[in-house]
Amino acid sequence: MAPGSGRVLGVALLAAATVPACPALAQGQLDPEPADVAPVYNVPVSTARDIYYPADFASFGPRTALDMVRQIPGFTVDDRGSGSQSRGLGQANGNVLLNGVRIVTKSDSITDQLARIAADRVIRIELVDGSTLNIPGLSGRVANVIASSSDGLQGQFEWRPQLPAEYADMRWLEGIVSVSGTSGGLDFTLAAEGRPVRNGNGGINTFTYGDGSQIQRFSETNSHGDDKRLSGSLRYETAGGTLLNLNSSYLLRRFYLFDDERVIAPASAPPLTDRLDQNNRGHDFELGGDLDFALGSGRLKLIGLNSTRTLGATTVSVIDPATGDPALGSRYVQVSDSSERIGRGEYTWSMLGADWQWSVEAAFNALDQTGDLALLDPNGIFQPVPFPSGNGGVREDRYESLLSFSRQLTDSLSLQLIAGGEYSSIRQTGVDANSRTFLRPKGTLNLAWTPQQGLDISLRLERRVGQLNFSDFLAAVNLGSNNQNASNNELRPDQSWGLSIEGTRDFGAWGSATLRLWTRRWEDYITIVPTSTGGEARGNVDHALAYGTELHGTLRLDPLGLAGAKFDFNGTLRHSSFPDPVVAGAHLPISFLDPHNVEIDFRYDIPASDWAFGSGFRDTGHNPYYRVRESGYDYAIDRNLSLFIENKDVFGLTVQARVSNLLESEAVLDRQIFTGPRGSSPLAFREQRIREVGRVVNFTIKGSF
Repeated sequence: MAPGSGRVLGVALLAAATVPACPALAQGQLDPEPADVAPVYNVPVSTARDIYYPADFASFGPRTALDMVRQIPGFTVDDRGSGSQSRGLGQANGNVLLNGVRIVTKSDSITDQLARIAADRVIRIELVDGSTLNIPGLSGRVANVIASSSDGLQGQFEWRPQLPAEYADMRWLEGIVSVSGTSGGLDFTLAAEGRPVRNGNGGINTFTYGDGSQIQRFSETNSHGDDKRLSGSLRYETAGGTLLNLNSSYLLRRFYLFDDERVIAPASAPPLTDRLDQNNRGHDFELGGDLDFALGSGRLKLIGLNSTRTLGATTVSVIDPATGDPALGSRYVQVSDSSERIGRGEYTWSMLGADWQWSVEAAFNALDQTGDLALLDPNGIFQPVPFPSGNGGVREDRYESLLSFSRQLTDSLSLQLIAGGEYSSIRQTGVDANSRTFLRPKGTLNLAWTPQQGLDISLRLERRVGQLNFSDFLAAVNLGSNNQNASNNELRPDQSWGLSIEGTRDFGAWGSATLRLWTRRWEDYITIVPTSTGGEARGNVDHALAYGTELHGTLRLDPLGLAGAKFDFNGTLRHSSFPDPVVAGAHLPISFLDPHNVEIDFRYDIPASDWAFGSGFRDTGHNPYYRVRESGYDYAIDRNLSLFIENKDVFGLTVQARVSNLLESEAVLDRQIFTGPRGSSPLAFREQRIREVGRVVNFTIKGSF
């Protein structure tokens, strides 16, 4: 239990659990509410389905709030909507709140935020159906983490070194160190993170040509990324209940990759070597915040965010025939500067027995990009070639207005309705200058039903507008796969209808399970399409359809006499289809929607000890990708078996060792290149590349200071 002293960062639901959340709760051992917890103004009373206290997670030895949330039976953290490619800020999404409030940032995810909160600051975690909250956009099970301010300064760290794999180097400096504290009415957190990448693999690459001849190459790749990030957050609450939040972050990007291939068979083949080098340099900056205060009969929240990103990438590909003939080579340099500025207002009030919210948002996105292409001449000097369609800019001004209505219809049924629309103007500069405007509706309908104790069912109907990647408007070259995208100044944002039904069943001491059925239909779906000049570009097709089912949950073995042991499982099945823009009458699957994924994790925390061990298994299916003259598979480690062992008190630290890829799964590229549009052109060659990854050994060391 958290102590009763210490000012609470936010406010909490005043509700009692209706379903036991753990053995301690099942035995009625509920700790009293901390005396300084005040009710959340925008959360209805008595909506919590389950309440978890720190004692419920003691056997896991958690160091952070994230460690606790990940151990909630049948609950999986959803970071939907986070990241630079999400459309504005919009309504709340995901399934985790902090002190009843959504996190207003795009550079951070909720998992980043939770990982900086020490476990001893957590007062409790409440599970509630998102549709019952006056936070428009939430649905299904939502975890509300109630945390107190730290008393004075408090620090914590997590270090995640990785031993060198078969073709990869040692990874030393991945991890995070953070310091949080309180000064008067001000709470603050500072964090520094290392996000290095050390990947590598190697193996045989077989080329089979249209005439049946073959050449084998040995292929090896190695990559080094050394991103570093500084972030900070401030929170201030006045005696009158006005809340101020500020968040900022700076990310320094550094990345280098080489890919080498050399011919090894047949003996008569020229001893060709092929090398690709890529260097990326850049930085991101974000500053955002919100001010929440009482106004009239409701509350007004004003939100602002400004982010910028600069990235320069240089890729060089050189093929040396090793016969004395001149080498062949290409160099592509791309520099992009992008920015996003968002202003948003949300006014929330109660009227006619319901909760209302009116929101308005203005977002201004911009991209300026240059692309320079050069070819190697016989003297070994790169000579520039014209590439005008790779230079230009894209601007989008977008305005959104939505009205939300939330009401408890009966004791067991609640409704949330959001309706509105957005207006956007997209302008492209450069040789393919163009300007267009769009006016599109959007909104959601959420129903939450609790037909009986321990069973929650929710339905969600959604109209969504997708976010464009502005780089898709301009031409670009990928020397690694020898592909080039043309520009497309007619690219349109996609729209989609989504429908999902989710049911969660609590099985008491046995655990919990959630089943979700969903479908989504897109209009103006974006994929690779042929151009009128014979090239290919990112473009729109009329529609796409996807549907699937997801099952995740936790099975505890305590009732069988094996206290501290459990299985966590996740399974998905998906089907997707859109009309093939190259082969008339054919349909293709959506490449990023894996047809199936199964994950099973076992963990055993040995009672009355600091030791835990377990294993995990994952099997993932993959859809092929398609271009105009190419199709194939590109994936790594489709099946993974891992083992771990953990001690929660090694000189006061938690130490875990994990070995992954015990099945020795490989990185696979299997593609077919045609002489013209696939389906109507003969095969030029097939490339079958299977690269060994090797076993991967990771350590995690967590502590506080």
